[in-house]
Amino acid sequence: MKKILVASTALLLVAGAAATSAIAAEDQAGVKISGDARARLVFKGSYDFGNTDASDVTFMDSRVRITVKGTAAGGAYAVGRIRLMDNKGEDNDTDSASGVVDPGNVWIDKAYIGVPFSDAFTIEAGKYRVSYGTGFFYDDINLAGFRGIVKVGSVEINPFVEWMAEGQNSKISIDKLKDNDSVRMGANITAKINENWKVGLLAGYQTDNRAENFNIDVDGVDTNYTVEKSDGAFADVYFSGKQNAFGINGEFVYTESGLNGMTYQSDDHHYTGKDGIGSEDDGWGGYIMPTYTIDALTLGLNMGFTGGGFLADLNAGFILIGGDDPITIINVGAAGDWLWAGFVAKYAISDSLNLTGNIVYASINADGTKGKSSISDAMEISGALQYTISKGADFYWYAGCFIPSFDDPAYSDDPAFGSYGKLEVKF
Repeated sequence: MKKILVASTALLLVAGAAATSAIAAEDQAGVKISGDARARLVFKGSYDFGNTDASDVTFMDSRVRITVKGTAAGGAYAVGRIRLMDNKGEDNDTDSASGVVDPGNVWIDKAYIGVPFSDAFTIEAGKYRVSYGTGFFYDDINLAGFRGIVKVGSVEINPFVEWMAEGQNSKISIDKLKDNDSVRMGANITAKINENWKVGLLAGYQTDNRAENFNIDVDGVDTNYTVEKSDGAFADVYFSGKQNAFGINGEFVYTESGLNGMTYQSDDHHYTGKDGIGSEDDGWGGYIMPTYTIDALTLGLNMGFTGGGFLADLNAGFILIGGDDPITIINVGAAGDWLWAGFVAKYAISDSLNLTGNIVYASINADGTKGKSSISDAMEISGALQYTISKGADFYWYAGCFIPSFDDPAYSDDPAFGSYGKLEVKF
C-alpha cells in the first residue's frame, strides 16, 4: 500500500509541476452524446471437427453502446458509457423461469473524469479502457485507477496506477479485513519520430496480495478454494511506420512467470486468471508485419511467435485464428507455444467497398495429449468484405475455413467453417 500511495502522490506532484498554463476552453463547455451499435448473424459449421453429432449453429446477437461526455468551462471532462447487450438473440430482459429482470444485460464499462492541469498534463481517474501498442498485447483493456497524459514535444508519457482487484469488494473475509488488493503500476511512452513513424515502450509491475487459499460457506458446507495469484513484471516494445509504398508494424512482449492472463479478456468479460497452458515460465510473444502497397492493393506478411504460456490479446490475429470475432476458433497463444505466418491482401475496390483475404499457417507445440488440447498445427483460409452504406453505417461480411491437425490419433480433424454478417452504426 505504501508503494501505491507513493506512486499516486508522484502523479499529483507531476501535475502540480506541469500546471503552468490554464486551459481556456469556455467555448467547449457542454455535453456530447455519441455511440455505436451492431447486429450480427452468425453461422458456425463443424466446430467440433466431426467428433460429436453436434449440429451446425446459427444465431444472431446485437449490442448498443452510448457514450456521454460532459466538458466543464475550464476544460475538465467526465465520460460515461452504457452497454446494452443482447446475447445470441434471446429474450435477455427477463429470466424465463422467474420473470426477474436480468441486470447483466445492461452495465457501465466507462465512468471516469479527466482534469487538464496544463496544455501538457492531464490526469484521468475512474473506470476507463486503454489501448497501448499495435493491438497485440494491450488493446481495449478494462481498468480502474489513475493515469497521466504528459505531452513533451512529440513524446507522450502515460504513468498509471490501476486496481485489478479491490480487497474491500472481496467476499473473502481475510482479504476485506487486511485490504488485500491487486494493483498494477507502470508507464507507457510513445514517440513520433515523424509523421510516418512511431515507437513505443510499455513497462510495469503488478502486485497481488489476495489470499491464495480460503474457505467459503456454500449451502451450509465449508468449502476450500484456491486462487491463482497474478503478480510480476511486464514489458512491451512496439513500432509502426511507412516509407513510400513500404510499411511495417510489430510488437514484442515479455511477461514474468507470475503473471497470468493479464490482458486476456473477451469483448464483454474480464480476465481469465490463467495463461495459455498453465505454464510457470516467463512468457514471450511478438510479431512483425511488413506491407507493400500498389495503388489500391496492399500486401502484408504477418509472422510471429508465443512461448511460455503467453496469450496475445483477443483482438490479435486474423478471423478464425485469433481476432475477437464470434467465429474465432482458437486464440493466439492458446494450447501451447506458437509459430505462425499469414499472408494478407487488402484491396479497395472503391471508396465504399473494401476486400480482405487471409491465408494463415500456425505450428503449435501442443501442451495436451488428448482431444482439442493436442492440436499441432492449423491453417486458416478466410476473407472479409466492408461496404459503407452511408456515413456512419457499414455492412461487414466475414467467412473462413479452419483446417486443424491433432496429435491425438483418436480425435477427428475435419475442417470447420464459419461466417457472419454485421451491420454497424456509429453516431
